[in-house]
Amino acid sequence: MKKCPVTIDTPILIFSLEIEDILILGALSAVFAVFFDSFWAGIVFVGGWALFSRLKKDKPEGYIIHFFYKLGFKVRGLIDPLKSVSKYSCLRGDIINE
Repeated sequence: MKKCPVTIDTPILIFSLEIEDILILGALSAVFAVFFDSFWAGIVFVGGWALFSRLKKDKPEGYIIHFFYKLGFKVRGLIDPLKSVSKYSCLRGDIINE
């Protein structure tokens, strides 16, 4: 009987970032390359890499995607983020938007 590798469930990491994080950095760098210069696109990519690596330290996988979701960005595969929370007030008899 063969032994199953211990690392079968670990995510694929490239220099401590997941594939989704690298795609986010690539898209942001592409925007900077189109509107500015390739130098600034490289600065954004390297700086974002350092920022994401520090932000993800000791966090679960998929943390960056859920972080952007909490900020209000739409993420494919997740329900639309809430912009405001409606609560019913029994004292006033109407809906309060916060």
